[in-house]
Amino acid sequence: MKIGEEAKNHWLAIKNARLDPPSWGYEDIGAFFLLIVSLGPILRLLTRLRFLSRSAIINPSVGLQSAVVVFLGAGLYSVLRFRYRQPVLKSLGWVVPQMVHIITALIVGPSFAAGIALYLRLRNQITPPVPIVELLVLGLILGPLLEESLFRGYSLPVLAQTTGTIPAVIITAVLFALFHGPTNLVHCVSFTGTGIAYGWMRAASRSTMASALMHAAYNLVLFLFTRT
Repeated sequence: MKIGEEAKNHWLAIKNARLDPPSWGYEDIGAFFLLIVSLGPILRLLTRLRFLSRSAIINPSVGLQSAVVVFLGAGLYSVLRFRYRQPVLKSLGWVVPQMVHIITALIVGPSFAAGIALYLRLRNQITPPVPIVELLVLGLILGPLLEESLFRGYSLPVLAQTTGTIPAVIITAVLFALFHGPTNLVHCVSFTGTGIAYGWMRAASRSTMASALMHAAYNLVLFLFTRT
């Protein structure tokens, strides 16, 4: 009973939390997602011009994936830095979280990964092993940096001003899942569930760094399970 009451009080605290109101708005979020959608035609054009091969598009290398992440990150940076003239990292919530949130991120992230890995094994679903270079570059650094900046740092505060914090956490989690192009229901549910956990951490800690730490810890533990 006591644990249930503590969990309820914690969610109430998040519901009543007020993230710092952003200077950007829905039109900026829409413009950035339009940039994401434009990546497809841009890559196809580069293929037609023979700057990229079709095989590179079907099985993108770490270098190509990193270039895409850097391109999107530069677009996000440009909006905040040149349109709104404000410090980018601080505006997106990249501040050092309290120790309690660091510890929580390092517990909850791996716990989610272990649970998902166990579920997949029980269903005899094999997760393809990720090359270690891809894990280090994308899974632990560039991926969490961009995705948490976009969904929890950039989109969540705008949505929270309209819907409240908890609906905003759920909405950004769904967008996060769609962004990864899930191929089945299990993938969709797992991405949405982890997205909710990252949003919860962002709201509880008021730090995007905390949600990125949870994100990276999740990726690392899931990688370790695919190796065993």
